[in-house]
Amino acid sequence: MTTASTARRSRARSPLHGGRFGLVAVLPFVAFMLLFAVYPLVQVVRMALSHVEVRNGQFLWDFGTLANFARMFDDALAMSSAVTTAVFIALTVPLTLVLGTLLAVLVDRSALFGPIARNLALWPAVVAPVVVSLIWLLILSPTVGVLNKVLVDLGLPAQGWLGSEVGAMASIILVDVWHWTPVVFLLVYTALKGIDDQIIEAARVDGASEQQIFWRVVLPLLTPALAAAALIRLVMGVKAFDEMYLLTRGGPNDATTLVSLHIRNVFFDRLELGYGAAFSLAVVVFVIAGLLVAVLVRRTVRQGGAAA
Repeated sequence: MTTASTARRSRARSPLHGGRFGLVAVLPFVAFMLLFAVYPLVQVVRMALSHVEVRNGQFLWDFGTLANFARMFDDALAMSSAVTTAVFIALTVPLTLVLGTLLAVLVDRSALFGPIARNLALWPAVVAPVVVSLIWLLILSPTVGVLNKVLVDLGLPAQGWLGSEVGAMASIILVDVWHWTPVVFLLVYTALKGIDDQIIEAARVDGASEQQIFWRVVLPLLTPALAAAALIRLVMGVKAFDEMYLLTRGGPNDATTLVSLHIRNVFFDRLELGYGAAFSLAVVVFVIAGLLVAVLVRRTVRQGGAAA
């Protein structure tokens, strides 16, 4: 037996040879997912199907009931929080898409100030939500707020921006758009940099104006990036919590209580763990269903366009 054949056999028997190395390599990730994703999900499902009470520091389970899911339809605040969240998403997602795209196009066309503007445009997204909330509290405060001081200096009456239902809703929408428009900007700006200049030049040679180039050439090429940004913003809108909790706590009169705040209140203020878990699962299922529908619609549209 030669030395080469012996080496080949030893490599074949080694656990790091071939596909077995891949299995060994992913084991830590699988263990991590089982511990921090699958197990909590199983516990949430179990809790949603149970009546759970906390007595003397212990959990008391009464398993086998769907009452928690049925209760959602009798909870007026749950339904109103769902409507408020839908309005919040319907306003913030289009606004961030439009502003992020506009900002990306302007920065892309600015040869002199492009790098500086790009860095300035990104910084709100890297600021912690707590800091964002403090900044906007200093701006919107009815007593020491910068915005009211400007109004008073102009001879206009000060406003309670966070004290009225409409004002509070408009304020959290403004804060969310300001905070997360840079995410859309980054995705669209990256997509713009990936467009071949020859395509633009060919359109100019054919006599297309700058407006026609944008609407008929550039914008269709940005569709994948815009779709990804819309999906990301949709998920972010559903789970929006930090700024709203710190700015309004869901008030006034629950006008800014999103589903995330309602779930938090059910869990930690009312200690209704089973109902909170059921409502959380319902929100997750709704979001997943919405994403699947969006993907299917997009695929159908693309197939229809290809067939045409």
